Amino acid sequence: MSANIKEETHQHHDEEEDHVHYHGVDKAQEHISVKGALETFLKEIKPVGSEVVNYSDSLNRVLSENIASKNDVPGFDRSTRDGYAIYIGAEDQVLSSGAQLKIIGEIRIGRRARIKIRKGETVRVATGSYVPNGSNAVVMKEYATVERNILTITKDVQPGENILHAGEDIKKGGVVLIIGTTIRPHNVALLAMVGVKRVKVFRRPKVAFFSTGDELLDVSSRDSRRRKSSNSSFKTNDVNRPFIESMLKELGAIPNDLGIARDDFETQRAKFLLGLRESDALILSAGSSVGERDYVGMAAESIKDLKLLIHGVAMRPSSPTGLGVYRGKPVIMLPGFPTSMMISFFEFARPAVLKLEGLPAPTQVYVNARLEGGSFQGRGGISQFLRVKVREGADGEYKARIIRPTDAQYSSWLKEANGICVLDPSRTVVNEGDIVNVFLIGDIVAK
Repeated sequence: MSANIKEETHQHHDEEEDHVHYHGVDKAQEHISVKGALETFLKEIKPVGSEVVNYSDSLNRVLSENIASKNDVPGFDRSTRDGYAIYIGAEDQVLSSGAQLKIIGEIRIGRRARIKIRKGETVRVATGSYVPNGSNAVVMKEYATVERNILTITKDVQPGENILHAGEDIKKGGVVLIIGTTIRPHNVALLAMVGVKRVKVFRRPKVAFFSTGDELLDVSSRDSRRRKSSNSSFKTNDVNRPFIESMLKELGAIPNDLGIARDDFETQRAKFLLGLRESDALILSAGSSVGERDYVGMAAESIKDLKLLIHGVAMRPSSPTGLGVYRGKPVIMLPGFPTSMMISFFEFARPAVLKLEGLPAPTQVYVNARLEGGSFQGRGGISQFLRVKVREGADGEYKARIIRPTDAQYSSWLKEANGICVLDPSRTVVNEGDIVNVFLIGDIVAK
């Protein structure tokens, strides 16, 4: 296993951070591209197994088989308007305005039609109700006048008007949802409509995760509460695990929090083994670069069948990202800086988890936005990720403002950013007014 990446901050810039180094020499451009890394990684990942759930419990799950309708929709010929069901003979082609018909009854919605009409007769019907045997059109009530039991139509009517025939909308046995579909609320309604009570979906993957570092403090621990009354501790709150857990929940996975691994080989190796044994994937943060006390690489290297695919990606921030696989289970080694960790999670951990859940092509969805309030000068040969605030302008166009400072060690962007602007390796300069690609991490508000 190669483990020769060191992420450290040497100086601050107004532009994107310049902190990815191999022992002081910047080599980010020599890494594999973000696109290449993701393609290589995702090829190794297959969806987890399937399970059967009630249709009402299928929200946000991914189908692992095609779904066919259990019945015709509608299940009977029905009226699409309030009005009067009529019969138009084949020889007539149309029932002309002024024609008069005798009203012989009424069919209420939800009642089976037991009346049969003949030429010259009509029956009152409601939107969605059965139409009587023999009818082949419905006159809208707006185009009819009634005096006693005689209906006079005021507009020509053609056969088939305002009737939806059985199976015309959805045929019994027809495929209504395909494998790989993520079930949304309107899909749940469809399942109920076509009579499907149980569906086969990919199960929710269990994802283990832990942080590494003696300097970290679990925010929810007793040690964290004690620190409030002491000035002797210089620990840093571990924010990476809360972020990872929240993201996994949002993605529909089952989080398996393994806590914090201190800076020693045996502890980190034990966390590795525990996560790989208990879960479908493993994510860890910090220790993905080389240092005197970075044991992640050594721990990973000591585990049989753990294959490192990528260690170092041509991106800023997050260059020291490591991607591997253990017996089909994805292993993701994220950088330690919260900003770098989050960017890496969005780019690699998110699509990996979604593929485990059965999505065939888990990619980011981008919006176009016009850059405002400044420009950016970066470096060629790498993908660069800028935190931005996206708003909707009065003209309906999205506007994106870069949140500064842009260095990865700053986390104040978390207060206001709602998007990540991605510049591909060929684009080193963007100026005010340029169109940029942004994937959203929050809601857009008009301003």
